[in-house]
Amino acid sequence: MATAGAKRRKPGRAPPRAVGLTREAVIAAALEEIDAIGLHGFSIRGLARRLGVNPTVVVWHLGNRNLVLAEVVKTVQRDLVPPRPSGQPWQERLRQVFLRSREAVRRHPNVAPLIGAEIVSNARPDLGLVEALLEALSEAGFAGDALRRAYNATQAALVGFTTQELAQMPGEDLPGWREEMRQHLDRTDPSAHPILAREMPHLRNRAFILRWQNGVEMPMDDSFALYVDCFIAGLAARAPG
Repeated sequence: MATAGAKRRKPGRAPPRAVGLTREAVIAAALEEIDAIGLHGFSIRGLARRLGVNPTVVVWHLGNRNLVLAEVVKTVQRDLVPPRPSGQPWQERLRQVFLRSREAVRRHPNVAPLIGAEIVSNARPDLGLVEALLEALSEAGFAGDALRRAYNATQAALVGFTTQELAQMPGEDLPGWREEMRQHLDRTDPSAHPILAREMPHLRNRAFILRWQNGVEMPMDDSFALYVDCFIAGLAARAPG
């Protein structure tokens, strides 16, 4: 029999959660939020508002903002490595991953800076993608330190073109910024930059640095194809043996 002075034990606190809300639903809502407002405006509090729950519910399901972003990246990149047909050459395997990676980011361009520039995405790395790249490079003949160098170069190439192609547009006075870009290119001095002036019709708004639209509106398909061809050919030329 408990004494009058004994303290009543408090029941344990249940984890905060919303009925029917799953981890997958939180990740999907986070991706929708980033698609809608961009990466810099994304917050746990804003995600909670979208879901109609308290922010602690989001944290309980996924953790802090960094871990949420890592899960978003993992979701965007989940289909980069399809089943491999029998006898597929390593070059074609890499080409397939490059193409699928670009298409995945093009579907969610606001995620591009996160994949290309923020190491926070490494919190939930896709080890299947890592294994697929290592497998292809091993078949090319790379091993040991040479494999490490080739793998690092491949990862950099995999995100480099696409993240630059889909670079974020200015958030302030976009029409004015675009007009200034056009006028700046119109003022190109042929005596100072003769090749640029001569080739301007081919480069204007279709080349890096010389554009006022990103790859969402002006895709660089032919340049990307050349980029992938050159990179794979370079790997083949440097492969041992």
